[in-house]
Amino acid sequence: MMTGIRERRGVFGEAVDAYEAARPGYPSGLIDDVLGYAQLGDAPALEVGAGTGKASIAFAGRDLDLTCVEPDARMAAALTRACAPFPRTAVVVSGFEQWRAPAARFGLLFSAQAWHWVDPASRWTLAFDALRPGGTIALFWNRFSVRDEALKSALTEAHARHDTAELAPGTLEHTAPTVADSSPTWPLTDLLADDRYIDAETRRYRAQYSFTRDRYLDLLASISAYRMLPDGQRMSLFADIAQTIDEQGGSFPLETETHLYLARTRA
Repeated sequence: MMTGIRERRGVFGEAVDAYEAARPGYPSGLIDDVLGYAQLGDAPALEVGAGTGKASIAFAGRDLDLTCVEPDARMAAALTRACAPFPRTAVVVSGFEQWRAPAARFGLLFSAQAWHWVDPASRWTLAFDALRPGGTIALFWNRFSVRDEALKSALTEAHARHDTAELAPGTLEHTAPTVADSSPTWPLTDLLADDRYIDAETRRYRAQYSFTRDRYLDLLASISAYRMLPDGQRMSLFADIAQTIDEQGGSFPLETETHLYLARTRA
């Protein structure tokens, strides 16, 4: 998880405004499915890596007790503001690895766009310890795709001109793996291999958003792989991408495919 002297999961706080402005949320059907699967009753929920609250607000609005754990104080400040209307939501500034769950175990642990940043050596044990017997873990990610083939090709070429071709699939193809793991389906593989979890399954949801040039640049600015580039290289790349999008009409549809992974702890 280290690149140079900065840990990649620690750079998101540099782009709070871009993250909040550009990142899509999550389908309401996904929220319904997670809560239907979890059957929480009165049990509280826990979010790991809450960011600015893209998923937090959707769950908090379903009238449940929610604890959001977020390691970056800058992201947590935006999260706290976003969750102000929900008095049953608490924000904790901490890494999940350092945080200790209270004695009352949670009925649901969910993580949106963040589980790959939790230490692979301990994440499944930490989740198991935080959940009550029969509790639910729900992990989900948005994967992006540009469906306009001409624009996709032009953006791929722009990345190549700046020696960043390996970054292009992250927002151009649904099938791009996460930055920290080798396969897009690794959560399901891990859950099936861990006998502490049962009933593992995956679901997918598609949506489409209209993206302007500026929103797309904000999206890229909120992605760790782009933030880790030297400033000059990133600025040159973004200028090239801006010109490319302008030449293709200035806006375009960006499709999201949200991958959801569900499982229960053994009772």
